[in-house]
Amino acid sequence: MNLQNAVVDGAVAVLVIGWIMYRQTQWQVLDANRLWRGPIILGLVGFLLMRSVVTGGGLGVMSVALLALSAVLGVGIGVLMGVLSQVRRTAAGLEARTGWAGSLLLLVARIGVDVVAHLAGAVAVTSVGAILLVVALNRAGRALVLARRAEQVHPVAAH
Repeated sequence: MNLQNAVVDGAVAVLVIGWIMYRQTQWQVLDANRLWRGPIILGLVGFLLMRSVVTGGGLGVMSVALLALSAVLGVGIGVLMGVLSQVRRTAAGLEARTGWAGSLLLLVARIGVDVVAHLAGAVAVTSVGAILLVVALNRAGRALVLARRAEQVHPVAAH
């Protein structure tokens, strides 16, 4: 990877994570379709970007182990973000916001994994594709919890 690609990859990752962090501080309508749109799009883009890393032979044992650790951390922090999210009822329906705490947890975990990956020479873990996959898993974990919380607020009438 040359310097220009590294700068572009880093800028894309910072923009995506920065946008998500900003959006989490804003109240948003809690809609099941919107909850899953982000994780699906990020996951597909991340998967497509990771294909070039995998087909280029860039995955070793350490890379696979760190990718698995990243995935577990991403989902776990996403679930925690869903638990930490505030949910309120408005005239438009339910709204939710997560705040900065969960975002900072994800950022710290991601930086920690990246540092270990660089030291171990597992550069595939630091690719934009890997970052987007982890963010997608994080968003999916959050969506699972928020969808469940929304169901609990709307009890279903018995027939």
